[in-house]
Amino acid sequence: MRVIWSAGLALLISSAAATSQTHDYVDDPEAYRVYASLLPREWTVTAAHVKRLVFRQETGTNWACMPSGGALETDWRPVVDNFRSVNASVKLLKAGFPMTPPYIVVSSATIEATFKTVADDPMFGWSGFYKAYPDSGGYLVVSAVGFSADRTQAMVYMAHHCGSLCGGGMHHLLEKANGAWREAVVPVRSNCSWVS
Repeated sequence: MRVIWSAGLALLISSAAATSQTHDYVDDPEAYRVYASLLPREWTVTAAHVKRLVFRQETGTNWACMPSGGALETDWRPVVDNFRSVNASVKLLKAGFPMTPPYIVVSSATIEATFKTVADDPMFGWSGFYKAYPDSGGYLVVSAVGFSADRTQAMVYMAHHCGSLCGGGMHHLLEKANGAWREAVVPVRSNCSWVS
């Protein structure tokens, strides 16, 4: 009887530890400056003309669509290595950093719940999402930002999800010059993006 109780207690403790997993936060203001630098060219801003951005709270990337080769194996290698390191586990975004348009942070569970609010939705759940977040243009998923040691180069993934056949994403390489982040022209062997 004692062995069964001990085994049950050990299972309960390991289960509780798994469900109470804590995440690190993306709390570096420079990471949010990198995100903000990409927004003027992001579909949600240029085409959907959003009033308020919705960022999924949990970071994410597309490991199957990583740029590779060329300068990424030489000059940009430390940036790529840092990107892989900071994205080895999921991080959580924070609200409150300066960004235009303004943004909110919403957990993936809350986003998923909106897709179940409209019965027999011909928009595959998106009607519920847009009812909850009108004028959002969908939601954005970003990775944590990988930086060079001197913090003048950065790598980040950004994607938008806006409908069952609406979305896109890619990794971006950026350089900081005169205090501003800009897309860098980096010779690579392969790069990819996705669009639906």
